[in-house]
Formats: sequence, C-alpha cells, structure tokens
Amino acid sequence: MKEIKLRTGIWYNDRAITLSFPDSWEVVTYWPNTPPPLTDEDISKIADSPIGQPPLYELAKGKKNPLIVVDDLARPTPTYRIVPLLLHHLERAGITSSRVRILVATGTHGEQNESALANKLGKAGIESCNVIVHNDMCNTKYIGRTSFGTPVFANKELLSSDLIIGISGVYPQHTTGFGGGSKLSLGVLGRKSIIHLHYGHEAVGGNYDINNGFRRDVTEIARMIKLNTIYTIHVNAHLEIVNLMCGDHFSYYPRAAQFSLEKYAAPLPDEADVVIANAYPFDLSFTFMRKAYKPLDYAPQKATKIMVASNSEGIGVHGLFQHIKPSRFIRYRSMYRRISLMEPRVILSKLINRLKFRKELQSNEHKAAPNYAMPRNTNHLWVYRPNCEDLRTPAIDGMTTTDAWKNILEAIEKEQSHGNAIKVRIYPCAPLQCLVRN
Repeated sequence: MKEIKLRTGIWYNDRAITLSFPDSWEVVTYWPNTPPPLTDEDISKIADSPIGQPPLYELAKGKKNPLIVVDDLARPTPTYRIVPLLLHHLERAGITSSRVRILVATGTHGEQNESALANKLGKAGIESCNVIVHNDMCNTKYIGRTSFGTPVFANKELLSSDLIIGISGVYPQHTTGFGGGSKLSLGVLGRKSIIHLHYGHEAVGGNYDINNGFRRDVTEIARMIKLNTIYTIHVNAHLEIVNLMCGDHFSYYPRAAQFSLEKYAAPLPDEADVVIANAYPFDLSFTFMRKAYKPLDYAPQKATKIMVASNSEGIGVHGLFQHIKPSRFIRYRSMYRRISLMEPRVILSKLINRLKFRKELQSNEHKAAPNYAMPRNTNHLWVYRPNCEDLRTPAIDGMTTTDAWKNILEAIEKEQSHGNAIKVRIYPCAPLQCLVRN
C-alpha cells in the first residue's frame, strides 16, 4: 500500500495521520513549494530588522498601554511562536508582560474555547498577559467612516492603547484575494461595520486579487485604529513558520500576498478520478473547512470528492454566513442587507453572473448542490474525520461523514471501477493552496 502522511486537528488534537492507497493507484500529492521552516533564531533576526520601521523595542519606548491583536482560532497562525518575542521587545522598552493586553480578533466567529486558545497563544501569552476576546455585539465605539462609507465601530481596547501590534497570517480568501495584513482589523470591529464590509463590496471570487475595494476599505480602517505594525506569517502543511514579514504592513503586504501565490501554487485536478482536499490547518469546524473546497469545486463532475477534516468544534459559528442552509427569513434578511449596500452596477453584475451560472448548469445537465454547505461541482461529498471525537454534527444532504478510512477506499473502488489505474490527486493543505491552470 502507498502511504501519505497528513496533519489534522488544528488547536485541539493536532496530530499526524496516514492515508493508505493500493499500489496500483496513481497517487499524486501537491505539496506547496515552501522554504525550510524558520528557527527561533531566524525569527528573532527578522524581528530585529522590520520593514519600514524601527525594531519594536524602539517603537515601544515611552509607551504605557500596548495591545497585541491576534487572529482567532479560525485562523491557523502559530501565535505562540511570536508572542514571547514581542514580550521580550516590550520588556526591553520597560513594559512588563503583566501590562500587555492581547485582543483576540474574532470578527463574528463567537466565543473561543479556552484550552484551544491556550494552545494558540502559548504559555507566555495565556499566563503573562491579559487576554481579551472580542465581541462584535458589544464594547465597541464609533470612530468615523471610511471613504467607502463604512461606519467604523472599533473595540474600545484599541482606543485606550498607545501602541497596537498585530499578528496574523496570509491565506487565500474569497472576498479580498488573501487575508491577513489590514484585514486583521475587521476582526476587532462591531457587527454593523462587518456587515457593511461584506455586503458593501463585490467579492473577488477567489481570484487571488488584492487590488479591490474591500481590501482598500479595511486598509483605511487599519490606519484609523492605528494598526500600523503587523507580524505576518506564512505556514507550511505542518503548521511550521516558513516566512515572516514584520513592520509596516502597508508597504510589504503585496509581497506577502505574492509569496502565497508563488509558493502555494497547485494545478487544477484535471482528469482526476479522486480528489482529496485536506482542510488542515483550517479544519476547526464544518463552517471553516469550506475554505478547502476549491480543489473539489474544480474537480471533474464524476470524480469522487473527499474532504479530510477533524472539525473539532462541530458545525462552528459564523455570524453572517452559516454553514447549514439558513431559514428563509434569514436568507431574505441577508439578501436585503446585501442589496441595500450595493451600487447599481454591482447588482447588475451579480444578476448577469447568476444567469450565466444557471445557463452553465443547464448545459452540463446537472443540478446545483442542495445547499451552499457543499462544494459547487458535486452532488456528493465524503468527509473523513479521523479518530473523531464524540461530537455529533447535523446531517447535511449529499454529505457522508465517516471516521473509517476503509469506508472511503471501498467507496472509491465502487465509484471508479472503470478498469484503468485510479488517478488520485491530494491537496495536503488545501486552504493554503492557490489553484492555477498549468
């Protein structure tokens, strides 16, 4: 048997797993072309020479109320590698760790599991600092509007800080091309601001384009809340840091996005019989495993489609976009919010795209997925939850969940019994990978 080792269980039970395949199958794994992992010494040297700014210990001189903003559990940023370094710089400036606050930028993702958050922040962050979890429904204050008309309600902890430092990663993102950088600011805003950002801009549709109105809007917000210094991380398929940029993110962010586009490029799964997308390191819940759908969206219609995801938090929480098909009232309310913030040209563009999509479905003689919890290009999805916990999740039409790999292999043999060698294509960290045509 051929064996492929992957990782699963981000923040809860992070571990290696092995997928086995018959020797006669053609198995190709598209590993990202990332550089070797950075050592602690490498990270320290990079932090001593930030881009466009003095080192943090110099920025912190004379400051009294520093705040570290970190992305939440829904993002696989290994914050525990960076927090001790920041605390060391702040101590050099005369600021003890007991005076440092860490604000977890949750956006609309809700409460954070304490033990999982401890795994993400590390011992230094949890035990030494005052950790505050953002709630987008309270504790915010209006500070103005952007040139796009977005009302900015910011967490009050930002307004009482004289030095704000961010830690985030860069990952492909449907609305802004890539996340990270200024988009970290969205995570510390009130619900009204977040609604306006999501419904007031046309998404880039997963095209990896950072030159868009949504990103320009959040960049204005980052400046308004004085989030001027960010430590930006790239991780590999094993959650190891392979790239770090820090300092003036307004100047270096395009290079960070380009790094993602180049190092995580992967071909489309053309002519594949089986497409396997590992949702790690976004396999926190069913809600966020959707970030790994792109290989499945582009898989041939007849291919067997498999998602590998521990989904330790079950369905998960998103205040705007729920994983399970929402009620008719919620859908209509969402539609109203979206249309009320759109310009006429955007409304027209979306109507045209919708008509094109329906025409394509008719020409291909297949129906749309039963709900948007599913990838676009399938009427069935296998979800492999290896050694999954007892946490149950609601049934989803067209989705079969199993914790037994042998069930997956049996399904493949049944669905792909065409007499030829079965072609398997594996994306080991699908949410990080940028799919491009060769």
